[in-house]
Amino acid sequence: MTGEVPDTGKNQDDTGSCTCCKGAIPQDMFEILMNGVFAFVMTLIVKNNIPLPSAINADDFAFIATYVEQISSESTNFIFTFGILAVFYILFFEMLRHIRVLDRNFVYLSFGFILSIIFIPLTSLLWTFSDMPMPYGVLFHVNILCTGLLMVTLWRYASHHQRLILPGIANKTVKNLSLRMLLFPATAVCGLVIDGWDGSFGSIPITELYLIPIILFFFLSWKN
Repeated sequence: MTGEVPDTGKNQDDTGSCTCCKGAIPQDMFEILMNGVFAFVMTLIVKNNIPLPSAINADDFAFIATYVEQISSESTNFIFTFGILAVFYILFFEMLRHIRVLDRNFVYLSFGFILSIIFIPLTSLLWTFSDMPMPYGVLFHVNILCTGLLMVTLWRYASHHQRLILPGIANKTVKNLSLRMLLFPATAVCGLVIDGWDGSFGSIPITELYLIPIILFFFLSWKN
């Protein structure tokens, strides 16, 4: 017996006490909340984009073939929205991984981020109904812009307060995470410029436009 305190994997301060429970709320409970929010949003995305089979009397093979064809034709928006949500999910929890304590300001800002995330399924659904730039044609871009900027604000706030950020984090890591967080807001601004006018509306398909930051995100993540 050496008398050493075993490493429990939790963040600890110089006195050896856990720091993850010293903020406004325990960090593990906050992570459970955010997982629930993302799960709820993903449920909405599935509900909006994956048609449920209708209870009708029909030949089994013909019914299955029709159902599969319907899913195939409507799955593009699901994959597109899922990819965006997945990137936000990875970024948010990667940010939390570098934070040792949550204060009230961070929690309050996170509530705004939660609201913007919840609206993504709605604005993406409205986009599919719109053939004009206003009003629904730009709502999705505005939603992504607000969500991205709120995440950037959260990370800048945490990274500029030493009592929140984990000690010893490299500047390269902070800059890389900041760069990846700016990908979606920058794309949303481009989308607003392109789709905010009748003449250029829809000139670049929204799925192709947002595929660019998704690819760049995974490339920058691999480089990090």
